[in-house]
Amino acid sequence: EAAREAVRLRRALAEASPAAYTPDLAMSLNNLANRFSAVGNRNAALEAACEAVELYRGLAEASPAAYTPNLAASLNNLANILSAVGERNEALEAAREAVELYRGLAEASPAAYAPDLAASLNNLANILSEVGERNEALEAARKAVELYRGLAEASPVAYTPRLAGSLTNLAIRLSEVGERNEALEAAREAVELYRGLAEASPAAYTPRLAGSLTNLANILSEVGERNEALEAAREAV
Repeated sequence: EAAREAVRLRRALAEASPAAYTPDLAMSLNNLANRFSAVGNRNAALEAACEAVELYRGLAEASPAAYTPNLAASLNNLANILSAVGERNEALEAAREAVELYRGLAEASPAAYAPDLAASLNNLANILSEVGERNEALEAARKAVELYRGLAEASPVAYTPRLAGSLTNLAIRLSEVGERNEALEAAREAVELYRGLAEASPAAYTPRLAGSLTNLANILSEVGERNEALEAAREAV
């Protein structure tokens, strides 16, 4: 209800003063799309997300430096909603465009946009996997891990959790293409990183450690290490 009202107010402002309020309207539409998605109204979420992308696209054409990052983020949001409603090919198109935009931004300003590029690559990997493009999904997941590894070396507190999550994603993508030994290596590293994080911050990271252990157990089972798989699964439980 609050998100709807914000969109109504900003739409009226943007109609009166487009230059001043169109960016705020686009932001509010993305927020509304997420709220719709959270309550399961995915078609309404898709409509709001599409309008947000359309507005940001116009803004980015007029002022690329100011609004290309917003367009890229909005495209990722749209890709996720499209995927949720089963429009996976269109979701893939939006996710690819988001990666390309972030790639350009990261080339110009690595410190500012490498994290966004890494997150966008993981998102792209997931959608590629959903449409059966598993080799390309693996390539995107590898690149995301590479970026997060560099970021985590420079800023461990900020990026070790993201590296761990990206390694879990990589392990799944590797397993999908039959690279189970390499998948096992990535899954083990993810567990070790989450274990360290959970020791320091149990409330924040114990759930992720448990999820990572479950993933490790599944991959251990696939490679025939069933006793170790059982041990990881028991710990997860």
